[in-house]
Amino acid sequence: MRRNNKRRQIVAAVIAVSLAVMMVLSMLSVMVSAEELTAVSVEAPADTAASNAETASSSETASDSETASDSKTAADSTGSSSASGNEDSKAAGAAGSSSDAGSSASGSQTDGTGLVPAAVQTEKEAGRVYVDNIDVSNMTEEQITKAIDAHMEDLKGDTIVMYAGSGEVNATAGDMGLTYNNTYIASEAYSIGRSGNILKRFLAEKSISQDGPIVLDLDLSVKEDEISTIITRNTARLNCSARSNGLKLRSDNVFVMTEGKEGVNVDAAASAKKVKEYMDNEWHGGQGGVILAAEITPYDDQSENLTKVKDVLGTCTTGYGTGDINHDTNVELAAKNIDGTVLYPGEEFSAEKTIGPTTEENGFLPGDTYVGSKVVETYGGGVCQVTTTLYGAVLQAELEVTERHNHSSLVSYVNPGMDAAISEGLLDFRFVNNNSVPIYIQAVIENGLLTFNIYGCDTRDKDRTLYFDTRITDSTDVKTAYDMDSSKMVGTVTTSGGVHGTTAELYKVITVNGEQKEELVSTSIYQMMPLTYTYGTMDATSEQLAQVQEIVAEGNAMSQ
Repeated sequence: MRRNNKRRQIVAAVIAVSLAVMMVLSMLSVMVSAEELTAVSVEAPADTAASNAETASSSETASDSETASDSKTAADSTGSSSASGNEDSKAAGAAGSSSDAGSSASGSQTDGTGLVPAAVQTEKEAGRVYVDNIDVSNMTEEQITKAIDAHMEDLKGDTIVMYAGSGEVNATAGDMGLTYNNTYIASEAYSIGRSGNILKRFLAEKSISQDGPIVLDLDLSVKEDEISTIITRNTARLNCSARSNGLKLRSDNVFVMTEGKEGVNVDAAASAKKVKEYMDNEWHGGQGGVILAAEITPYDDQSENLTKVKDVLGTCTTGYGTGDINHDTNVELAAKNIDGTVLYPGEEFSAEKTIGPTTEENGFLPGDTYVGSKVVETYGGGVCQVTTTLYGAVLQAELEVTERHNHSSLVSYVNPGMDAAISEGLLDFRFVNNNSVPIYIQAVIENGLLTFNIYGCDTRDKDRTLYFDTRITDSTDVKTAYDMDSSKMVGTVTTSGGVHGTTAELYKVITVNGEQKEELVSTSIYQMMPLTYTYGTMDATSEQLAQVQEIVAEGNAMSQ
């Protein structure tokens, strides 16, 4: 009887201890925050296993059936508490692997004692731990690192759009030197539910089961100097002056209004800081966008004046279809670059600036050009016909011409004094809109004819007439010249030139109510261009070369 009483006392003591442990665990689960769940592993107390083993040994000494039954009841009622005592010793026998302490709490399979088998404890359930959007629950630390590296490569390809006024610059996150600062994140993610003492692991499992997956964020960062380089490289394209709203002439000759453009002046240094702050603190992948630090100047709204543009102030047409494809291509390209230009009151037009460089890169081809008293091939040859045709329309519109040059020799497509030559970096054609209303320049290319129409608001007297009169004041007869060209085969002879020298005065003649008055517009002096016979000398023998030289010398002597 005494022995039975003693055994019952032992069992009661075990039950009391178990209940106490369960109460402590319950209290601690409330007190420990979720942030503590990812802590680096902490060693379990050395005497825990020994204490639990002693308790289990005391329970197993009972020999009669009543005591054995009582002991089994106590063990069943305290299964989850006893697991905390036996789990570490079981983990030690599972190939050295750390056990997953929270498995029994989430309803995992047990071994009949209330404890989770080591084989089950070492396998995580999918979807419980994430790094950004990567499920790393069942990965090794090495696999997590590789997954993060692949994720970073994807992020580096994402486009970031940087806006400045109506302009924008596109760059990838990789261009900005994207990286992440928390390089320990793979180890941290792997340790959740695997490292730390049994309490830490139990609480990790409890948090996941109650609150959902644990998500660790990559601490993304970019390099400010890389961003600054990108912005600085594009400031010339982004920066612009304010531009008023404009016009577009439809194919049915009806004007529609276009939007104005704000002036932009980007602060590259401040913009780089702003972009870095956005990338470091707000961007988490995918296409991003940020407005650069820039001074924005509003545009002048010309809507009221633009509605008044409807009258043809001046027009001029010349025939350009020479059959020379290079010449014709250059004429068409230059005309298209001018077409649609809107010039506001007081603004100056520059043909050189509007047409742009007449280079091969811009689509222009080699064509005949006057250089002194000779005709040579240069890129953009023929563009002067475009400026000449525009000059005729400008004269009719009575706009203020600020720069105009005649050709070195007469051209065939307009009267003397009506031409306007252009040469990149040397000669330009400029004029100012001296009206109180904007003007619109239209270029029409059709059937080998080039026409410029200048639209505006015509306030001139309806009874007023205007025309331009060319008067020749001097002329020089054509002479004959002889030359040699080593780029042409021996035996070939070509001719060029043959243009009279001329001095011409251009007068503007105005008639109002029958009264006529005139004013001198310009005086143009054109050089005589001799009719030149050019002999080829390529592959000539010494005898042939001597004969050609003799012909050229005698011919030039006779022309003096």
